Amino acid sequence: MPARHHVWLLLAAVGLVGCGDDEGTRADGAVADAALVDAGGPRDAAADADFTAPMLLSETGLYSDIASKTLAADVTAFAPRWQLWSDGAAKQRWYRLPPGTHIDSSDMDQWRFPVGTQFWKEFARGGRRVETRLLQKIGPGEDWFMVSFAWNPGETEAMAVPGGVVDDPGHDDIPQQSECFDCHAPVRLASVVIGFSALQLDDATRAGGSPLAALVAAGQLTAPPTGGSATTPYFPLPAGDAATRDALGYLHANCGNCHNAGSDVKFAVDLELRLGLPLTAWSSSAAVRTAVDVVNQTAAPPPGASAIIEPGMPGASALYLRLTSEDPVFRMPPLARELADPVGGEAVRAWIAGMTPTP
Repeated sequence: MPARHHVWLLLAAVGLVGCGDDEGTRADGAVADAALVDAGGPRDAAADADFTAPMLLSETGLYSDIASKTLAADVTAFAPRWQLWSDGAAKQRWYRLPPGTHIDSSDMDQWRFPVGTQFWKEFARGGRRVETRLLQKIGPGEDWFMVSFAWNPGETEAMAVPGGVVDDPGHDDIPQQSECFDCHAPVRLASVVIGFSALQLDDATRAGGSPLAALVAAGQLTAPPTGGSATTPYFPLPAGDAATRDALGYLHANCGNCHNAGSDVKFAVDLELRLGLPLTAWSSSAAVRTAVDVVNQTAAPPPGASAIIEPGMPGASALYLRLTSEDPVFRMPPLARELADPVGGEAVRAWIAGMTPTP
């Protein structure tokens, strides 16, 4: 283990409510030793020697004053067009690029980030901050450091909890550090960053204008797209059925980082739910091709399912049943949620119900 890693004595769960270990794999708030690790990508000895794992959120540079929640001047807020469901948690996201660096945007579907890039995601429930997650690139390739910080009851500080917390005050647990890699891993996507991409940021309908246009204007992309602006998309979504758009966008955000052409998950089931650019027509997307235009393809379906999607029959479609299940055996995604999303589930149900049944 590189010398930069710190082994910490984790103190009991900073006032978080314990409701039992429902998965039997994470820290339960008792005193425990846990070592911080990183994404296990290509190693860089210099990066290992220079990087010190932060113990407190205030040490990461997100805030200039954590007491007043004043963000650092070089931190930028963002939100993806379509969001991951996290048991109803309210989320905020920020990023920071090192001065004078650029995002390699030569592949608009797989951005590459400079060493030193940081992403944070805050989770709150009932108006109370619960956790803030950090992704920080510390070396070349896809060498990232990842950990969650649990907020104390007074919300004056958040402490790193590499062992996770079961249960946090809400529903979904604070993940242990090793579980970060289950979603943010190079075997899922070429980049470990999820939700920060051309497609997710090219939303010219939001107040304040398109976040993608802001990146272009700031000169932060190596290969900036053309033809768009703060109020005009660079990559217009296909015209057509709003139900299809809503369902495929939801599946892209909640399923596409695992179910895509380059993922190791594809070897288990030939299902691609990640949207790619350019999007010329919803009907020709990989999601429709692999989930709808197939015959009786399914993998360990929940009871009642006869195919990944049975057109016109949500109740016989494994994709819909998994997405709305709260059974740990069947639910998808298997991590990041314990409860079904009523809005996202309805979008997928309406999409399937509107399809012409297969003869």
